[in-house]
Amino acid sequence: MKQTILIVDDEPDMLTLLSRIIALKSSYHVTTTINALEVPGLLENNQYDLIITDLHMPGYSGIDLLRQVREQNRHEEVIIITAFRSFESVSEAISLGAYDYITKPFSREQILYIIEKVMRWQRAKKSESEMNAILEMKPFEIAADAFKKQYIHYLMESELNDPKELSGISGLPVDDFISE
Repeated sequence: MKQTILIVDDEPDMLTLLSRIIALKSSYHVTTTINALEVPGLLENNQYDLIITDLHMPGYSGIDLLRQVREQNRHEEVIIITAFRSFESVSEAISLGAYDYITKPFSREQILYIIEKVMRWQRAKKSESEMNAILEMKPFEIAADAFKKQYIHYLMESELNDPKELSGISGLPVDDFISE
């Protein structure tokens, strides 16, 4: 399943710029909104891996959004972008658990690096959660079967897509990779 990003900014040019940068250099699914007041509804109906938000927006600030994500114990990481850096806003954002705080103008490389760092972190958290769930399974046969499925899925997401090659490196029958 593709990782997802929500971008919230009241400047259409910034939404377009961020969307294009991400679309050209990644495979992440991006949702954008220019109306920050839509965010609570979007969060109610969707899960994202990352939220990139402007700090200052009419009606609903980036800090409001970050506060909502943390109060609801959501798993999204939040990056705040602003043209108006102040010690108070940085301090508040970091104390509320923002992943990062970026000042405009930023470079394409900078934003892509931070996005990739967040997405790797999210994948690691998801893998850990899935593995912990498997370790809680009883009896052992059920846990072993769940682990095998997870292992096959992991191998099939690698750049290798030849069932024979996957069978050779895993020691599992070729049929396990054909039926997935």
